[in-house]
Amino acid sequence: MANLVVKKEDGSLLFDTAKITYGLVKSGTLSVIETWTRRMFKGGNVDPNWGGNWTESTVGSSVAFADVIYGFTVVGAKSPIVFLTGSGCLQGTKISGESMTFLYTNASTNTKFYCFDLMRDAFAGSPYLKTRQADGVMTFNSLQLALNVVSAIQAPAPTGTQATLYPIPSGSRPYANAVLTVEQRQTAPSYQSNIFTAKVTMSIRAGVEYAAYLPWSRGCQIWAYGNNETRVTYRYGGSEGCGGVVGGIQFMFGPAGGTPEDYPMVVTGTPMPPNFSQISTTRLPTALVIETANLPFPFN
Repeated sequence: MANLVVKKEDGSLLFDTAKITYGLVKSGTLSVIETWTRRMFKGGNVDPNWGGNWTESTVGSSVAFADVIYGFTVVGAKSPIVFLTGSGCLQGTKISGESMTFLYTNASTNTKFYCFDLMRDAFAGSPYLKTRQADGVMTFNSLQLALNVVSAIQAPAPTGTQATLYPIPSGSRPYANAVLTVEQRQTAPSYQSNIFTAKVTMSIRAGVEYAAYLPWSRGCQIWAYGNNETRVTYRYGGSEGCGGVVGGIQFMFGPAGGTPEDYPMVVTGTPMPPNFSQISTTRLPTALVIETANLPFPFN
């Protein structure tokens, strides 16, 4: 089948009509979608593999540890992918009819998203160039801004032990040179979350804002500690994410949404930073990166 190949002045490929191209369908900032309460094991001689043996995490009679879920909704998408600028760990999607809602933890209402999907004949304007395969499937539409990946960056390897049991050396990090952050958030009416994250920034070019997409991600186990003299350990699941920043991209691990949580022991002495374990080291995800300067924002 005949096809049109267009290249830039430097010889790099701009588009090839024989290949399906992705185009921007929506951009904006994430919104608060809902709250997922964390789960605690009932204990005793019951099966931990059955979900019914895990109950809502509560402290006292009214406060529950929970994770705020942020996201956005796109309508009519076929195979969307999302690039983030800022923090966020994808927890999945919800589909209702033609609507698909992307769900993230460890994000905020300042996190930007850029959603791309298979190009389609749904944009008004002229002049234009549209190409299709023999079966009529659109491969290119000049009325859409095409996805232009400028870099692919692999996550750094972890440091320290990946032991499954306490104690974990304080040098254990999900990435080499990761920076730890601790934040406590309060959401109405009485939910609270301890947000322990580990982030590492990979520099690309100073002064340029980027967005990143992580095709697949890993899980981990997070050990967090109280800050008083006798400290309870918090142990819960974590998930991986990646987003762009000005000058590069940032890989991160933080709490998974609605994660099981337990308190395996009490330790005393000098407070310790959170630690991360049980992270896969056999494969490291690679983030795709785009520049945001020429992309409309917000856009729907």
